[in-house]
Amino acid sequence: MRAYLAIIRPNNILLTLLTQAVFMLAASRLSYFSIDWENIALPEAYLIILTCCLTAAGGYVINDLFDVDTDHVNRPNKRILKRNISHQSAVVYYAILTAAGQFCGYSAGLGVGLFATAIAILLYFYSSDLKAMGLPGNLLIAFMSGSVIYIASRGIHEINRGFFAEYAFLAFLLTFARELIKDAQDIDGDKEQECETFPIVHGTKKTNLLSNVILATILVFLGIASYLLTIDVFLDVKSTRSIIALIFPCYLAFILIPMVLRAMFLIAKAQQKRDYKKISKWLKFTLLMGLLSVLLSQP
Repeated sequence: MRAYLAIIRPNNILLTLLTQAVFMLAASRLSYFSIDWENIALPEAYLIILTCCLTAAGGYVINDLFDVDTDHVNRPNKRILKRNISHQSAVVYYAILTAAGQFCGYSAGLGVGLFATAIAILLYFYSSDLKAMGLPGNLLIAFMSGSVIYIASRGIHEINRGFFAEYAFLAFLLTFARELIKDAQDIDGDKEQECETFPIVHGTKKTNLLSNVILATILVFLGIASYLLTIDVFLDVKSTRSIIALIFPCYLAFILIPMVLRAMFLIAKAQQKRDYKKISKWLKFTLLMGLLSVLLSQP
């Protein structure tokens, strides 16, 4: 039973669940300390979260099914398939998770159902073909990371969808950079399988450069947002909420921007597999901290 839980990456599934729940709650706030519960569409909100978690879980299983050989080199101590779960059992497990995700998706509405179907198909082709093609696979995973945030807006009655789109864009960029770093980390196993990932085709130096260009784009976005929000607060000096409203731009300036800068510094020096593993974990933590910042944004 533990193996069946481990193969679906429970930490990642929990992150998906928390991300969607946090965004739905943040988008329904009347103030920093009160929530308009009637603005959350139930049971659609629950079904959307289940749809994304189950579809993602199925995606992790099918990814491991196609990655048995590369994982033998890249993650010899973390292999689950063949060691703890048979190939046939994994296929059945994948089918059950994906079918359950489809059921929840169409139960939430036609739009969510079509989204679930599209993501399930893309995850299959990512694992079978696109992952080995480099940038197309990286961009696909980054797109799906952002779409998980945006689809959460379907669980809200009244919402400014731009609120979700901005965070979805940042999640896309950060995930794109992290996928490049993960490919650099897995370069040995990918070479054995004759994959054409960006680090294999262009080398780790160009991979580091591209990753830092992406992160620099995020820095510019965060810097501009922090500056404009701070100026807006000081122009609204008569507002009793001015001091509280400073929390969000300060979080961007003094928490997220330094975290991104540290990632860029680590990437610039990265050469070994252990370096890229460390950076991948740091970028994942940065993504989590970035998503949590939505709780500090002004309602």
